[in-house]
Amino acid sequence: MDTALKTIDRFSGSLLYRYLLIIFLVLLAYGNTLNHGFVWDDFDIIVENPTLQLKNIPRFFVSEDRISSPTGYYRPVTYISFALDRAIWGTNPVGFNITNLLLHLLAVLLFYRVVAALFKRENLALLAALLFALHPIAGETVNFHAGGRNTLLCACFSLASLLFYVNRKSLPAVACFTLGIFSKEFALLLPAILFLYDRTLNEERPKWSAYLPYAVASAVYLLMRSLVVKANANLIKAANVVDNIWIVPQTIVTYLRNMVLPFYLKTLYYVNLQVTWSVFLTCTFLIVLLLVVAFVFRKKREILFAVVIFLLFLLPVTNIFYLGAAMIADRHAYLASLGFSLALAWAICSAKKQVAVPVAVALCAAFVVTDIARNAAWRDEISLFEQMAKDAPELSTGYQNLGVIYYNRQDFPAAEKYLMLALDKEGLYDTALDGFTGMFIEMGKPDKAVLAVARKMKNNPKNPEPYFVLSRIYEATGNGELARTNRDQAEALFPGAAEAMRNKVVEACRQGEALMSRRSFARAESLFDAALTLDPYSVPALLDMGSVMVEKGDAGKAERYFARAAALAPRDPADKP
Repeated sequence: MDTALKTIDRFSGSLLYRYLLIIFLVLLAYGNTLNHGFVWDDFDIIVENPTLQLKNIPRFFVSEDRISSPTGYYRPVTYISFALDRAIWGTNPVGFNITNLLLHLLAVLLFYRVVAALFKRENLALLAALLFALHPIAGETVNFHAGGRNTLLCACFSLASLLFYVNRKSLPAVACFTLGIFSKEFALLLPAILFLYDRTLNEERPKWSAYLPYAVASAVYLLMRSLVVKANANLIKAANVVDNIWIVPQTIVTYLRNMVLPFYLKTLYYVNLQVTWSVFLTCTFLIVLLLVVAFVFRKKREILFAVVIFLLFLLPVTNIFYLGAAMIADRHAYLASLGFSLALAWAICSAKKQVAVPVAVALCAAFVVTDIARNAAWRDEISLFEQMAKDAPELSTGYQNLGVIYYNRQDFPAAEKYLMLALDKEGLYDTALDGFTGMFIEMGKPDKAVLAVARKMKNNPKNPEPYFVLSRIYEATGNGELARTNRDQAEALFPGAAEAMRNKVVEACRQGEALMSRRSFARAESLFDAALTLDPYSVPALLDMGSVMVEKGDAGKAERYFARAAALAPRDPADKP
């Protein structure tokens, strides 16, 4: 009895030291993120989101994730976590940074215990957890709240569910699984891991009825999602296998390469959609080889689990489903890196101790140094978008966002520089071009605004809207002939277009003013913005937008809108009876 107690005490002490080692190294790698500010979508989703209040928690379960428009996502638990952070920290980014860091740490500790519980190998579990914790591919997930919080929560709940399941605690396992799927839909894949465990490692194979609670939870989630999500509500129908099958192997191999050689990691990736046969076949061969390795080493359960986890959690982000502009992103690989870390840890632990220890130490040290350096890109918006412009110079994203930032800071020369650079790049949507048009006009650069409208016109030559906008620009700059030409072109494409556009502007302003009276400023702003997209010189829309800025407390923007309206008021033809 005494010997058993001593063994337990010794193990407990050793476990404590291992926990402390993990905590120390994670804080060393990511401690410099705590003073970072909000970046990118953080502002729309967190800082400027009026719904992030504790009283709205029930509402999160019956509404789609939204920014300025529906997103196609349904992740209510993620929004609950943001609301809790807002309640505690306000809009202080330090608190959100602490939460993300703690969630990453929790995921690492849970992964440690899961591997130990599955394979009964403490050293393997510790090394796998450290490699997962410190691998640079996790950096984006830890740093990016809007893009990473859902993945962190999903990882924590999924790993906790697996750990409870292995320890035969059914109710907590199902509860954590449910929280996981309501954090991010990736958790729907967890039952496949549970099934693999039951068929390979579990000595007491459960009946099929053991999976019923997971099926019920999944069905409830999918039903609720289908009721509230407008775009891509049906995950099966949202899959675009036929069109995107060519890029799937390349995507998987890119993530594998980035894990093996984390020197290719970027804040933004340019994806060449023109996949050659040689690239497709080479990447497909590598994936088949990976599956062959898993089959050959199927008795080595660690390798089998590693390959299944890697491929399974990459499946949703192989571009079978629509991923928007982020066709490849480090945050997409966070869960898949669990499998990679397990495989790498197994390979190192299979070597002699004299080799394994130095290799493990060297890898962890290299990862920590890389993490600390890469975190700097996420310090603030300027540093992030400058890095994006370097990482993907073919895309407009970095330049476009830098232009908007400098515009908001009223550094118009810098704004013009980056917006013009963005105009020559790929990935510019019509909504962005509409914004460019308004910014160029406000900066007193109507000639540059014409270029933005022309780019939009090129995207859709049969849309009468750009011609109407051009007619208004030329009208305001005194070029009557070009104004008439473009107005006639709009009429040729859509008879009555000019009158219809004017009516849409008037109606948008009317609806926006009604929303203003109900203090629904965000929705009113979107309507006034739509009005100014159609007519950048509409005095009523400019005045209305200025009023919204006053309510939002943005005196600088309000002053600029009012000044533009005052300058236009004496000669605004759209306002004449």
